[in-house]
Formats: sequence, structure tokens, C-alpha cells
Amino acid sequence: MLTRRTVQAAILACGAAASLSAQPANRVATTVESLTAAPFFFHGKQIAVRREVEPAGQLMRLTGTAKPIFVFFRGSSTVPGDAEIRGDFWDLGRLERTDSRLPNFNYDPILEALPNHAWPAREQVFLLVNASAVESPLPAEPTLRALALAPEKYVGKGVTVTGRFRGANLFADLPSGAGTKGRWDFILQSADAAVWVTGVRPRGRGFDLDVNARMDAGRWLQVAGLLRRDGPLPYVEATSVAEGRAPNETTVEIALPPPPPEQPPTVVFSAPTAGEIDAERALPIRIQFSRDMDPRSFVNRVRVAYEGPPPAGAPAIPGFTIRYVEGTRALELKPAMPLDRFRTVKIELLEGIVSNIDNLPLAPWSMTFTTGG
Repeated sequence: MLTRRTVQAAILACGAAASLSAQPANRVATTVESLTAAPFFFHGKQIAVRREVEPAGQLMRLTGTAKPIFVFFRGSSTVPGDAEIRGDFWDLGRLERTDSRLPNFNYDPILEALPNHAWPAREQVFLLVNASAVESPLPAEPTLRALALAPEKYVGKGVTVTGRFRGANLFADLPSGAGTKGRWDFILQSADAAVWVTGVRPRGRGFDLDVNARMDAGRWLQVAGLLRRDGPLPYVEATSVAEGRAPNETTVEIALPPPPPEQPPTVVFSAPTAGEIDAERALPIRIQFSRDMDPRSFVNRVRVAYEGPPPAGAPAIPGFTIRYVEGTRALELKPAMPLDRFRTVKIELLEGIVSNIDNLPLAPWSMTFTTGG
């Protein structure tokens, strides 16, 4: 267990500037194995994990992780023995020293703790900032949240859990492409936790739900089966499914409320990030939004161009296929051929792009990045 003095030393070493200018909207209960396996999904999100914390030079980090996850508490704190750590998760390799989301953050102690003292590549070093430790003993009877936070306690055991039906990950509750086993697999979600369910079709007396239909989401189901783990994500190998009732969720399990319906959509993340240099030339460009968007409104309102005068003989900007992915609220721009080397690329989202259903406008948005060799 860390003492108050240890925590204070780490905070002073890195400065009190571990606060972010913008807080993630929802918390995700997960494991450190999932964090390091799918950092792009968790980047910028508020997360909760059950893991001890240990000193790492002047810093603190989560114990036993495949790649370092440094923890920066938002105030002096002790860490209870049976605790979960909550904070905002960031992939350091996707940030720059001037990133406005971490104002005045002192990165030097982090770099000094790394073998080569250099800025890391993506998906190699992670931060958990604005962190707090909350005493959170596991319940006597497993809940969805307990399965998501501590699957190792229940693997191979029979479980009966209740949660909201969320279809085939239609709301991006978990990393895409992970956890599915069959055509009827679906997500069960409660509070800030979600788990895949396989082995049964989501239908029974009085209900027959479509895993690909959002309109079926929100129905409470009770699932019984064995907890399995294949890779970082746990899943329930179900033997039965029935209608369920909403549990009495405690304050530990309550997720932060979503933005009010009238809030206009905004861009919350992009890959490459704004101002990035040495960006991959052939990978799709992804832009993620805070709200579900109307796919039709992107037609003729997305502009991609090179900035500045072209070098002699330089090719023109290639064509792009544009696809909106509803499950992740992301716009994907895929170039027909690799972008030109060492060119500054400007992406613009023009006036007229709107959210789905309520048609609230996205403010015109642009960013630039520079390709690598």
C-alpha cells in the first residue's frame, strides 16, 4: 500500500497540472489487460480498474502491466487495499508536449523513467491522470461490473447477471472486433460496465431482440452461464436468457450522465491528431464525434487537400472513400492510394453537417497534420 507521503512526492515531481481541460463524458470499468490491448479505444476516456499502485522512481504506476501505465492522482491520497483506481486514460505516444488537454503538464519525470528517455511511440506508454482511489470490495454475488473489473475471480464459474441489451456492440461499449464468438452474440451493459454474451439467441417468452437493431436496445435481460476469457476481454458463455429487472445500482456503479440531448455535436478525437508529424500515409483518417451523426449530412461537406505550394512533379491529393461508422460515431476517410510524402494535409468539415434525429449543427471544423516518409 502506498503512503500519503509517496503520493505527495509523485504529485510534486510531475507538478499539479495533471488536470484536463475537458473531462470524458462516461466512465468505463475494465482491466489493465484491455487497456494495453486496445489503447485507441480507451484513449481520452475515464476508466476504472482494480490494480495496485507501486512507486516507479519519482512516479507511480499500476503494478504488473505489460506496458507502463503511470498514475497521477489529482490530490494527496492513500490507496486502500481493496480499491479501484479511476482516472482519465491517455496514450502518451498520441499526445504532444503542447497538447491543450494536458495544460502545463511536466513530462520530464515520465521520460526519465523510460529506458531511452525519448518520447515513446504510440501504444507503448500510458497515463492515468486526475486519478482517485475508491474503496470497492467485490460483491458476494457477481455483478456485470464485478465481471468487467475482476474477471480472473470468476473465470470458469457459473454466474447470473442482469444488464441492458446493447446489441452487437451497437453503442461502442467495448473495443470493436473483440469478444464476439457467433452471429447472436450481444453486449450486456449496466452502469459503467459491459460484457459480451455468447451461446444463446436474445429471445424468450415475450421478447425477440435483434442484435443489429438499436431500437431493441435498453431491454433488461438476465443471463446465466459460465464466465470465460479468451484474450483480454471476458465473456459469458450463456445457457439461458430471460427478461430481467433493473438492479439497485450503488453509487460505485453509477456512470456519469450523457450530455443533454440539446448539446450540439463536437469532434472529440481524431487520428492522426491535429498537428501530428510523421503520420502514416496509407492508413484511414478517423474523426470521432460526441453525438450520433446523420451520415447523409457528410455528403459534399468533407474536404481534404494538401497545404502550400506542391513540389515539382508532386502528385495531386488522392481520392477518398468516406464512411460513417455508427457504432463508434466515427467518420473514416480512406485514401485511394498513399498520401504524398512530407506533405501537410488539411481536413475540413464544412457547414451543414448535423447530428442524427435532432439535426443539431456541427460547427465548421478543420485540422492539419504532416505525413511521414
